[in-house]
Amino acid sequence: GHDWGALLTQRVVCLRPDLVRTWAAGGGALDEAYEWHPVAKMWQTPGQGEQVMKGMTPDVMAQVYIAEGVPEELARQFAARMDDQMKAAILPLYRSAVGVWKEWSPDVDSVERPGLVIWGKDDPFGPMDLAQRMAKRTGAKFVAFEGCSHWWPVQRPKETAEALESFWEGQ
Repeated sequence: GHDWGALLTQRVVCLRPDLVRTWAAGGGALDEAYEWHPVAKMWQTPGQGEQVMKGMTPDVMAQVYIAEGVPEELARQFAARMDDQMKAAILPLYRSAVGVWKEWSPDVDSVERPGLVIWGKDDPFGPMDLAQRMAKRTGAKFVAFEGCSHWWPVQRPKETAEALESFWEGQ
């Protein structure tokens, strides 16, 4: 899983390890020390979040994604999906999860399934030290991509696939 998918992957591995043989996650680490990034804090604030969403047009978001290292064609595809339905989902999601780090993080220490944590060394939303700590806490293998942001899956798709295949071959 990536981003929220990473958080939910970790949660499933914690609560229902019987459903999981191996797991891989990146761009989101369950750690009590995590502090929400500035945009998330705005989304969590009633009134302010709605104002921010008004400014998140496809043109604006395409430029944001490009600036964060997403290839232009994919950035435009991502941005086109930032529609009213997506915006309506983001605000309640982030507002419901203000304390998710403190609530879910303690369970990470119980993870016993083999895991892989993948990270972009330049991820502006999640400090790499938290990702490294999550890997250590879970016994997961850790891979970090130099020169990659939060969007490492599209910045380094070949290397991502190779890391996953190598991990699975070792299981």
